[in-house]
Amino acid sequence: MKKLTIEYEAFKTTNNYKGKEMDKVNSTNSNNSDINNIRNKSGLKNKSNTENFNQIFQEIIEKKIRTIENSKKLNTNRKEEQLVVIGLGSGSTVSLLVQRLATLQEEEKEILGFIPTSYQIKIIGERSGLRFLDESKIVDLDLVVDGADQIDEKFNMIKGGGGALLKEKILIQSSKEKIILADSKKYVPAFNMPIPVEVHPFARFAVSRKLEDIGGNPRIRFLNKGYPYITENGNIILDTEFDKIKDEISILESKIKNMAGVIEVGLFSSTKNTTYYSISENGGFSKKIC
Repeated sequence: MKKLTIEYEAFKTTNNYKGKEMDKVNSTNSNNSDINNIRNKSGLKNKSNTENFNQIFQEIIEKKIRTIENSKKLNTNRKEEQLVVIGLGSGSTVSLLVQRLATLQEEEKEILGFIPTSYQIKIIGERSGLRFLDESKIVDLDLVVDGADQIDEKFNMIKGGGGALLKEKILIQSSKEKIILADSKKYVPAFNMPIPVEVHPFARFAVSRKLEDIGGNPRIRFLNKGYPYITENGNIILDTEFDKIKDEISILESKIKNMAGVIEVGLFSSTKNTTYYSISENGGFSKKIC
């Protein structure tokens, strides 16, 4: 664990990671696990993170999309089967991606179809001229791009700060490939923030008691004006603190999810075919493939 922690720290803070191999995160996927350096560019220095993310969108995201597009064209002549289906997470990072995709030429947009996890992203995307697909296309997802609230040293994630954890988990578990983009400060040795739990309002008291029974301290999420936060699915969020998480994240995730009345929990166990990007304050990037 000590070696993994040291290399994890190097990954999340590096400015120019020299392709060093990291300890495997998941033994069942060790053959595909490697770490690659994304070179520092002098143009990234002293820029805001917004500009830095735009650089990585152009260099990595669009390259990935083109690779998927070319692969599909080689495998089929049917235009409808050549469509690249992309899931969009929620939050500020994804909204920047949508704005970047809006600058593509119309013929480039034609082969792209998007499935959003929130009205926030859908509205921004509609204004940007992106084509959105219905939920029947979730089974055809080629790629999901999302952010995270925190990522621990085993690359588990906490998500749901924006309240879209249910749809985000559906897309992440359905997609062939995933890309997670996060500021280096969001990479932590162990989680130290509340875990969002989406709960049916009828089960508020019952779930709160069960969360307390396993060491949690749940609190209903409120808006600034004092109204309870209601998700797009009509549920409430219990932001739940744990003084110390004793179980493996995957076990705690299952425990909470199995409570009657819980719609979804904002714990995302490390997943296969996921690329995690870390961006440092001075514009350096690192990449870890799990």
